[in-house]
Amino acid sequence: MLLGRGVWTREPAGWRRKSFEEGASSGAAAVAHLADCLSGGGPGTALAVFEPEGIGHQAVEIPRVGRAVFATLERVRNEHAAVTSETLGWGIETPEPAQGGAFSTLMHYEMAPGLVDVCDACDLRGARLAAAWSAYTAAVFCMKPGLTGARTRFSLVLVPGFAAVSAHGGGRRSFRSWVGPMSERDWKAFAALVGDMDARTPPSMSEAGLRRGGITVIADGDPGLICPIWGEMGSSGRVEAVLSLDALADSAARLKPSHPANLVEAFPRPRQLNRYLVGATAMGLTLAVASGASSLTLRRQLHTEDGASQGRTSALQGHLAALERNQGSMRRIREEMPEGDGLPLAERHDALAALAAAVPETVTLTSLTIARDSAFEIQAMVVGSGFDMEGFRAALYRGGFTWATPGGCSYDASSGRLVVNGRYGGSRP
Repeated sequence: MLLGRGVWTREPAGWRRKSFEEGASSGAAAVAHLADCLSGGGPGTALAVFEPEGIGHQAVEIPRVGRAVFATLERVRNEHAAVTSETLGWGIETPEPAQGGAFSTLMHYEMAPGLVDVCDACDLRGARLAAAWSAYTAAVFCMKPGLTGARTRFSLVLVPGFAAVSAHGGGRRSFRSWVGPMSERDWKAFAALVGDMDARTPPSMSEAGLRRGGITVIADGDPGLICPIWGEMGSSGRVEAVLSLDALADSAARLKPSHPANLVEAFPRPRQLNRYLVGATAMGLTLAVASGASSLTLRRQLHTEDGASQGRTSALQGHLAALERNQGSMRRIREEMPEGDGLPLAERHDALAALAAAVPETVTLTSLTIARDSAFEIQAMVVGSGFDMEGFRAALYRGGFTWATPGGCSYDASSGRLVVNGRYGGSRP
């Protein structure tokens, strides 16, 4: 786990923290150490809680769509450079209803490359980083088994060198963290986020419920040794549970890599060619060194050539990784945008707007494809009860989406998977 400038590793005797002092290179050093820890175990699957100093968290209003469609929304691509980058990790929480009938998500994104280097380091040593989760995602998932009940609205992380407040529930989600020693002013801001807000008049009942909700704390040892307001929180009666770092790590392990908040999903796959390139190079260098062991002069010459070869190999590996990312990006573009002239941009925008209006709360859209001949395919998951197929069809029809019966709609009630094929035309009366 990377929390701020500290890398936490679990050992038989407990959790061990390696801290990197404040400075221009402290963030890069912490990421590099995390890469060594995850890739040093050899072949296998690795997981990480990835919350470095340079990561952002922002609430975004969106239609009720999945990660793939989210990344294609023009407003998202214009406002969030991470979704169009090949070197920045990002993810989103599952959309939830917000005020005014809209939906919102909490987006987590790197501000500078770091996670991509961790992925490359794992690939080079035969390992695979399957998932990397923001501290928010892992902390909130601790609540899923019902450890603290429905009253919990805040999850706090209190460890040396790092403190964070996750707000969830009540239609509002946010995350705020502090790295390094905290001043008195920092603790006042911390208290303002989770403290007793009854003295103020909240703008809405939902916000009032959020601010008065229960608190779950994730800490390493006694939280009172880190948090100066711990006594006040404890006496407030709002602390529902105090969990260890094991709970945070276990919740990260239980999360499925397909969850839209997985930061690793921002990078194209596969990245498997690198390991064979490195293996072949390492074998060649080993044979070269062994054959020259009889001569000191030859050993020195081979040492020089070894360094040059490693430099060339590293350059080739970097170039190869960039080519693989470009290939993945081009493949996704070909899949999402067929060759040739398609529907005009305005019509595609109208199609998305019409579909967003037609999708009920019981359905989560995962994919929309419109071909040049106006044929469309909609893929979605039915996630709630009370799904009305006829009402859904009528809403799609009014928005310009029609399909022939039978064969135009496939719905598997056991898995909740819904696929609709037909043709998109003008709006219907």
